[in-house]
Amino acid sequence: MKKDDAVSEVVGVLLMLTITIILASIVALVATGAVGETEKPLVAEVTATGVINENVVFELLSGDSFQLSDIKVSLGIREDSTKSATVLGSSLKPEGSLITLGDRFRLEGTSTTDGISFGGMNVKKGEHLTYRFYDKSGKPFSSGEIRVP
Repeated sequence: MKKDDAVSEVVGVLLMLTITIILASIVALVATGAVGETEKPLVAEVTATGVINENVVFELLSGDSFQLSDIKVSLGIREDSTKSATVLGSSLKPEGSLITLGDRFRLEGTSTTDGISFGGMNVKKGEHLTYRFYDKSGKPFSSGEIRVP
């Protein structure tokens, strides 16, 4: 009878234990979503630089570059909090552009008798248009306001 018969049983048990631990780790990672693709939030500072011919001109002052189609803008009026509108980034001009540091883009409005209409919301002359930019995951990354002349 050989004295090393028990060695192969111990090695077999250790291999089975190792495989079980590895499989349990993989299942735990998949179940918690730790393996999935994580996307970092957009970090950027966008400010309105002026209102020119019914258009609000925005500029990217700092932060990450982004596609206009990947954002949306929530609009409001500081003097009347009951009014609001949401504008998709795909409707901002220039269409489909990649906005990088220092680039400008615009929100086109429509002239009305007493102000400018943005996304169906009328902003009267002298009122302040408020804006908040959201990334594609719905997280806000920049906000501000500008007076409509």
